[in-house]
Amino acid sequence: MSIQPPIGALASVWQASIEQTARAAGVGIDLVEVEPLRQLIDSGGPSFLDAAWTAREQRDTNRQPEALAGKWAAKEAVMKALQHGIGDMDPRDVEIVTTPIGAPRVELHRAARVIAKRRKITTWHLSVSHEGGWAAAIAIASSQPHLQLVDSAATTNERRSLG
Repeated sequence: MSIQPPIGALASVWQASIEQTARAAGVGIDLVEVEPLRQLIDSGGPSFLDAAWTAREQRDTNRQPEALAGKWAAKEAVMKALQHGIGDMDPRDVEIVTTPIGAPRVELHRAARVIAKRRKITTWHLSVSHEGGWAAAIAIASSQPHLQLVDSAATTNERRSLG
């Protein structure tokens, strides 16, 4: 019987850890013109806002059309990264949260969460921009096949009303 030196054991562990790194599982991009969205908001009023954005998204944006357009572009980009669209899920299933430092973060609910879990998506990378009457977003979904998506935060978040 041969005994492997400690450096050999460390090399094996290192190799196993780098083989399990995240990989891109999907990418989505979207572009939204602000003025037509502003017109939809004006004509549809609160019922239109409530059908498309969660209460938290509306608060985060102060219901400003440019900011809502950015969140809409981000929702669409996330859905494209999931390889699904509005017909497969409610727009509020993809929630774009603004962190305390102002960065966008993806939170998935209901159908979107089920799809992401099935595809073993564990991490989201999201960038949103709006300028000159346009809003754009890109979303990259990463999967780590050896990790399971933790449901405790989603369960807590889904208990409250998404509005």
